[in-house]
Amino acid sequence: MTKKLNSLTILFIVTVVMVLLMLVTIYRAEDNNDDFGLLFPDLYEQLSQVNQIQFSSSEDQFSLQREGEDWYIKDHFNYPANFDDVKRMLIDMSEAKILERKTDNPEQYDVIGVEGAEPEVAGGESLKINLSNGDEHIAGLVLGDTRDVTLQTGPKQFFVRRADEQESWLVQGYLQISPVMLNWIQGEIINLARERIAKVEIIQPNGNKAVLVNLGKKDKFGTPEQGKDTTFKYEQLGYDIAGSLHQMRMEDVQPVKQFSRGDAEVVTAKFTTFDGLVVTSETSFNDGFYYATFDAEFDANAVKPAPEDIQKLDILKSADAVRTEAEKLDKRLAPWVYRVSGFVGTNLMRARADIVSESSNVIPMPPDMTGFGPR
Repeated sequence: MTKKLNSLTILFIVTVVMVLLMLVTIYRAEDNNDDFGLLFPDLYEQLSQVNQIQFSSSEDQFSLQREGEDWYIKDHFNYPANFDDVKRMLIDMSEAKILERKTDNPEQYDVIGVEGAEPEVAGGESLKINLSNGDEHIAGLVLGDTRDVTLQTGPKQFFVRRADEQESWLVQGYLQISPVMLNWIQGEIINLARERIAKVEIIQPNGNKAVLVNLGKKDKFGTPEQGKDTTFKYEQLGYDIAGSLHQMRMEDVQPVKQFSRGDAEVVTAKFTTFDGLVVTSETSFNDGFYYATFDAEFDANAVKPAPEDIQKLDILKSADAVRTEAEKLDKRLAPWVYRVSGFVGTNLMRARADIVSESSNVIPMPPDMTGFGPR
């Protein structure tokens, strides 16, 4: 009995050692002087030919399509993709450098995450990226695990395979590529400098209106009645509302023609700049989210001399420049309804009572009856 137990113990130890050796063989840095070069040696010269990028993973399946110089998300209403992000990814793929040869045994792929991607490989946890020109394949990458290294900055190390090849590799580069479609979208809706805004009007469905005006100093806003003495619900609220169109980003987007607000109330917000640009939003709260549409126009009658401090900021434009800006904005924004953050959506829909505290409602301090006064 003792001999049998000893034999089983020895067998267990041998098995553990073999598994550890296999893992070490896969993960270890090989001691060789091979200079493998780039993972895709010819890709950089072919980047101008790439007009389609397909992403496959357990998280998402989608493709990007290039038309002219611009990229679009084919599977999300053909909405524009972030050009800079796409360009950066393509260059990063072309510059990835091989450090080591790894396994070519499919049974070991899952150890380093290069087994493949859903739906092609059931249960696959890789991200697969295919670059093509129409039907012509240019390059394919199966992106696996990131190798832990001590460096916190600079290029990382990744386990990868070229698509349709068995050999796997350890490469170095910037391959932190998102598998999620919405991370590739052109997320910025509009970007107007807060200081350009001369007036904001927020109009409720019943016609009640809240108005904020630029007080002539950088980042200072108030009501026409109270001016610099405006008491906001919180100190920066006027600043936040007037800056709603500054670097405004979306959470999602869909065509106006496919969207219904149902019975939700719609609040209109009108932003007018000193140089005559008028951007109007219509916002509603539907199923727990804020949805807004936008249009833009140039109003020559809205042009007014800006205060000296605003003029010094050099942000105002000529009438012709604003007219062109308005046309481009309206063409780009009008066909879409954007899902915006709760912070932005709330500010676009605020009633006057949610913006300012009326002085008549401020409770005065009781008179000092002690004779000592404040300490």
